[in-house]
Amino acid sequence: MTATITHIVLFKYRPEITWSAFEAHFDTFQSLQTKCLHPDTGKPYMLSMRMGKNRSWEPFSKGMTHAFVLEFAKQEDLDYYLLHDPVHREFSRNAGPLIEDSLVVDIRDGVLFGPKAKRPLGSGEYRGSCHCGGLEWTAKLDVAEHVLCHCQTCQKLGGGAYSCNQIIPRGDLSVTKGEPGCYTYTGASVRTLLLDGGSDMPATGEIFPEGKLAWVRDLKESMPNGV
Repeated sequence: MTATITHIVLFKYRPEITWSAFEAHFDTFQSLQTKCLHPDTGKPYMLSMRMGKNRSWEPFSKGMTHAFVLEFAKQEDLDYYLLHDPVHREFSRNAGPLIEDSLVVDIRDGVLFGPKAKRPLGSGEYRGSCHCGGLEWTAKLDVAEHVLCHCQTCQKLGGGAYSCNQIIPRGDLSVTKGEPGCYTYTGASVRTLLLDGGSDMPATGEIFPEGKLAWVRDLKESMPNGV
């Protein structure tokens, strides 16, 4: 068993691409193996690259037209390639308009079970999850802080008297596991409690009066002088 990571990318290219655009794109793609340099060593870190057009007669390609198979010595090298390598990032920006659909699979030869790799967090990026474990996400935050709120909207969302919220722009929140439930905010609920103060709700009595609890009476009767 090896630690080598095989990065498999399938592309479905747009049908209107010219041959000259294809040739320039593939030439640039092939050059990544020598132009992508490790930040510490200054040397190429991609172990190998293979690419080709799909030639299978089986009707299971899902429309993918080309395959690219890249190998990296370890997960950290692949993470750098995907997230930080300036040469690869520029290539991805230029390739985006040419690609209609894509599919990516990363494997480690011989490893058939176990968890998938976790996406590394960038600067100002945080990872979170629901207590149940069914929902996970990453969020980009300029300031990592909670906002305490007791409006009716937050009470409904959190199921409590108040909630601690982090307001995150839609584009800065990425759900990595599960499907989130959505609540459509209308604005009226905030005015009910937060702006107008809400209805008066004075205390009317104890939740558990001692006289109503049988075990309290039994305890008093079993003690000397009822104390």
